[in-house]
Amino acid sequence: MTGSTPQPGPANPGLRNQAGARTFFRVAGCVLVPLGLAVCAYGFISFVRYDGWDGPPASSIICFLGGFLVFAVGGMFLNLGFGGVAARYGAGETMPVVRDSASYLSDGRGIMGVGRTVDDGSHAREATAAGPYCRSCGVRNDADARFCDSCGGSLA
Repeated sequence: MTGSTPQPGPANPGLRNQAGARTFFRVAGCVLVPLGLAVCAYGFISFVRYDGWDGPPASSIICFLGGFLVFAVGGMFLNLGFGGVAARYGAGETMPVVRDSASYLSDGRGIMGVGRTVDDGSHAREATAAGPYCRSCGVRNDADARFCDSCGGSLA
């Protein structure tokens, strides 16, 4: 276990070399999609242009189906490589709507901390705290606190 390589676990989900895998999927997908389309198009065109009497050649059908399979695998690789970007975009589009909906449905009091627009004094201590945030639970503590007020974890 090296100090520079993040290890998978609850704090860091994913692969050991997440960035390398992402780059591989993006590059492989960008190569396989056009290749699959080209082979699929070649198979289709050779099938359509066949003018024999004994049925279409099997090679054109194999090229068409094989090209489609390569195209599908390339699309899957692109989906894996750009999945994080798509998820961040989706979250950026939907979370403001969720926040506004929670504020509307709860008359400004929020649902589980989302959508709070009314200050009823219950979070006054958090607003006045000026110390460090807890690494375990994320609660902001007093400036002179050595342990978290919420979970009891060490702040050092």
